[in-house]
Amino acid sequence: MIIQVDAVTKEPRVFQGRKQWGVKLPNGEWLSMECDFQPQRGQSFDVAIKETFKNGKTYKNATIVGPAPAAPPPAPPSLEAIAKEAFNQLKPNSYAEAPRNSKISWDDWCLMIRASWQILSSLDLPHAEAVAVISTTLIAFSNGKLETPVEAGPVSDGAEAPEAKDDDIPW
Repeated sequence: MIIQVDAVTKEPRVFQGRKQWGVKLPNGEWLSMECDFQPQRGQSFDVAIKETFKNGKTYKNATIVGPAPAAPPPAPPSLEAIAKEAFNQLKPNSYAEAPRNSKISWDDWCLMIRASWQILSSLDLPHAEAVAVISTTLIAFSNGKLETPVEAGPVSDGAEAPEAKDDDIPW
């Protein structure tokens, strides 16, 4: 049985020449665990538990039979979490809302390239496939069909450029 230590007594008791530590489990139960060292809170052990009954009470004695299995490694972050983190690290401090036909600023365009590349690099895609995905991402971004993690969206105010046309392609 695998147990996890929630609390432990300050001092062991010695019974028949062996140290026994009082160990509290997360469910509130106490047991005596035979070991030469003081268990620490949070440690897990694979133990054999022997129950004895005396004067209407149940006593549990645990003997360590082996180490507890290792905890599984934490799950890797989701692709969405990676994308949001990359975008938030690279984004400018503020975004201005712009009319639908305004041009995208060069800084915002570069931001999308860097954020896309950072995400795709973590996926270990072949270079040609990563470039194809970035191209598709930039097309969706320039057509206003890419939802970004920022409410206002990364677009410039259009003041530095003349009115854009539907067939304009940002370079």
